[in-house]
Amino acid sequence: MNTRPDEAMEQRVHQIACERSNATESSLAADARQQKLIVYSSAPVKSKGVSGSAVAPVSTHVRYRPVSRGYVQALEGQIASLEKFITKLITVDSNERDLLLRNFSSSSNHLHVDSVASAEATEASTSEIPIRSRTGHLRKLKDGKAAEFYGPTSFFQISPSQDPASYVDESLVESELIPGSASLDDFATVGDSSSAFSPQSDICRKLMARFFQHQYQYLMCLYREWFLRDFDAGAGPYYSDLLMYSICALGAIASEEIALRDLSSVFFNRAQELLYGGALESPNLTTLQALILLGHREIGIGKASRGWLFSGMAFRLAHEMGLHLDPSNWTGSDDSRIEREILRRTYWAAFVADKQLSLYFGRPPALYPAESDVRDTERIPYPPEWASLLNTYIMQGTSETAYEDGLALVAGWVHQVELCKILHRMITEVFENRSGKTDETVLSTSAKEIHVALTKWSSDLPSKLHWNQWTVGHVPSLVLHLHMQYHAAMIILHRPPRHMFRDPKVTTSQDVTNCYSSLESLIKLLGIYSRQHSYSHLPFTFVHILATAASAILMKRYIEKSLWSDAEFSRPINLVIGALDSIAKTWPCAKQVRGVISSAISGSTDESAQIESPQSFDLMTSLTGADYSSMNQDLEFEMDDVNIGTFMPDAFFGDGYQWDDSFDLDPASVDLFNFENPMP
Repeated sequence: MNTRPDEAMEQRVHQIACERSNATESSLAADARQQKLIVYSSAPVKSKGVSGSAVAPVSTHVRYRPVSRGYVQALEGQIASLEKFITKLITVDSNERDLLLRNFSSSSNHLHVDSVASAEATEASTSEIPIRSRTGHLRKLKDGKAAEFYGPTSFFQISPSQDPASYVDESLVESELIPGSASLDDFATVGDSSSAFSPQSDICRKLMARFFQHQYQYLMCLYREWFLRDFDAGAGPYYSDLLMYSICALGAIASEEIALRDLSSVFFNRAQELLYGGALESPNLTTLQALILLGHREIGIGKASRGWLFSGMAFRLAHEMGLHLDPSNWTGSDDSRIEREILRRTYWAAFVADKQLSLYFGRPPALYPAESDVRDTERIPYPPEWASLLNTYIMQGTSETAYEDGLALVAGWVHQVELCKILHRMITEVFENRSGKTDETVLSTSAKEIHVALTKWSSDLPSKLHWNQWTVGHVPSLVLHLHMQYHAAMIILHRPPRHMFRDPKVTTSQDVTNCYSSLESLIKLLGIYSRQHSYSHLPFTFVHILATAASAILMKRYIEKSLWSDAEFSRPINLVIGALDSIAKTWPCAKQVRGVISSAISGSTDESAQIESPQSFDLMTSLTGADYSSMNQDLEFEMDDVNIGTFMPDAFFGDGYQWDDSFDLDPASVDLFNFENPMP
């Protein structure tokens, strides 16, 4: 009998595929039945005690939220992706099968070994949008002594432009963007001897109160209650002047009053003076917490390099202090329950900041879940003097349980951490440059699994954190921001490569459908937020959310070849522009995205030009030759200061794209870098 050597293997793979599909479908059906269950219990429950008497009914009418349609569809897509992967295992030879299986780990979902897809596999997968995780941009100073990399998840992906030689960064500015901000020299006499800006001064207490009222929920790197306890006592392990000045710098920058906003640099300079004056020589927990806050501020005002370094120091300190290991690991430790929980809180704050910055810049993360066993944070009892501290330092007349009566901040923070765990997978498994040669089927399967994880995260949110398009009434700002992050992540995950925008199949692809669905939800969230809350209280990462929304709007317009004047595009883009204008008062880095959108809209003068994608609409080219003196009067920046290189695979340029003749760009002014070759 003539049988192929791999026939037994194929039969076994087919059997596993059927068993896995049946098990997944059965699990999905059981999950749906459980979620849709309505429990009615009116009969008394018999006690098994001595008396044998009946007790009151346990519960009546307990309703569970049904499984969301998006989660069901995500599971169906994951099943289809797994079946396709298993089918591919059958069609390839034994050597490539070994590579594929080695590259795919269902337990860790991590891609280990690079492999190259066969020609047959490539042809079979053309019905899906290929994943291009290796595109990126390099901002390099002309003197050749500095460079900045921005990867595929960064806000540089806002543009539908495809020209690889047209990325000239005119708006990423390494200079202070806050008008009228004071320098350290202007306040050289301000120190501990001056009561005007001492930690116990009225202005410091006012800015600290604003931070805890409006910003703390997004930056929970410290334990508010115990920080205030030690501040009130004048000393303690959870307070330092460095941390206090860092808090004041953030509280000032989010102020609506210009005079207070200008003080942000004063407190930042004082914090920096303490940081380099000795805090880094013997760092403690408050040093790490201050670095997270200072890094957040610096990136938001346009000092991206310094902010990135501050944040990196915080992540390194987390490892140095052993925060990546749960405090319960240490035998013989006399740490109290409170101290252990504060250590956990600090680690998870660093973890969240790491993922947000990695997504913002498109760079590899520093903290990996596999290296940590830290438990989820939980709320610990308030200190005995909490009621007095609350009324003295945050807000008069506030109930002792004010922050637990409605939405519990710690519960919101726990789900923020869970979302960032999924974002870590998205960054490392789909967009990490080192997996650029991984088989497309494996990448697609990983993307599907991450999509399922995101939809499950959303469907599992508790009722106080839940939101959908039919939610009415007042919604807490934390809830709105949490869902904005979720939908921005969905857009980034499913956003097609820009060179695919001209493919007719892209319009009907599931990836584009997912992008449009999340864009619609994101626009509704922005509308609700603008009516109910102030943009100035949001973290600077909100700018990345707006840039992601703008990229989806411009992608949709490009694919559908619509006009700028169409209400379907003008209304959402105007909403994004309005949000950018508002947040730019707090975080000037928003001016970068705002200027790009304005240039793209004003650059088209006739209807025929508007129908085509504006080739000048690119974050790095759109401001070339434009007059932006009215927008960024305080920018000390020259166009000749920087060059941009791009990281793109050869396949990106394989479709014979012709450059637009309207471009007048000197090739000598742009350095292109091959990803495979290191930078000089």
